[in-house]
Amino acid sequence: MQEQVTKPNATPIPFRIFFAVCWSLVVSNANGQLIKDLPTNVQEVGVEQRLGEPLPLNAVFFDERGQKVRLQQFFDGQRPVLVTLNYSDCPMLCSLQLNKLVSALDALDLDVGKDFQIVTISIDPKESPFKAQETKSKYVSILPREGVADGWHFLTGNQESITKIADAVGFRYKFIPETGQYSHAAMLAFCTPEGTISSYLLLIDYPADQVKLGLLAAGGGKIGSLVDNFVLYCSVYNPLEGSYTASAWKIMRLCGAATVVLLLVGLVPYWLGRRKTSADLSDHELPNPTRMNVQHPAGHHSH
Repeated sequence: MQEQVTKPNATPIPFRIFFAVCWSLVVSNANGQLIKDLPTNVQEVGVEQRLGEPLPLNAVFFDERGQKVRLQQFFDGQRPVLVTLNYSDCPMLCSLQLNKLVSALDALDLDVGKDFQIVTISIDPKESPFKAQETKSKYVSILPREGVADGWHFLTGNQESITKIADAVGFRYKFIPETGQYSHAAMLAFCTPEGTISSYLLLIDYPADQVKLGLLAAGGGKIGSLVDNFVLYCSVYNPLEGSYTASAWKIMRLCGAATVVLLLVGLVPYWLGRRKTSADLSDHELPNPTRMNVQHPAGHHSH
């Protein structure tokens, strides 16, 4: 594809608001002009995130062996699925994207096939299963891990099926007749084991930690360790950036809960000790002097 600590001051608040509104209008107009200046084929491509939306699991494709399959076959209710839209004859972007994906996968402690699956669907209806097999072999060979060949699926299909999946994930692309190529974006869609879109990565470079968090979130706790899912809990997905960031609110809540637990751990033994001490004192209470029987010496009589 053709790519896509403020210091306090004494300025009165109303004036700052007025200035911010004016500036936003200037920026929005400038951005609008920039978009208008872009080539039409670039304006019409991109990704509109469809978080929480289902995939068309009944869509029919052909796998790299030429076998007819339904998308549903790759969603087993246990493992999350990473979906990408590419095509084998892409001159640059697809190769760059998938190479970066392989690098991220190689750095993960999760395994393709065992912990999650990948489905790469060609957006070119003329691409054959044989061509898809060639492309698959290329990437599987540079990711020498057990299970990759069985867990990474390269699918081809007719225009109807391609349109179904592209619309479902919000993937807008355009065929350029002059070049015979497709203008499109780079996208990873993380989907739940049941076939619902969980999150996206809309970058070309894929940090391994972002890929892992996307898979953990899509897996809903079914994959990864306790530590992994703890880190996920402390993170939040930002749709505007298409990435995960640390959640200050969640971290503060955890710190608050940890503080309460530590206080309880320290104070409960102290309270129990005080109660035991009080009980011991009551059991060994000193005799009351006013109730003691005074014994006079023998032969001594009081007058």
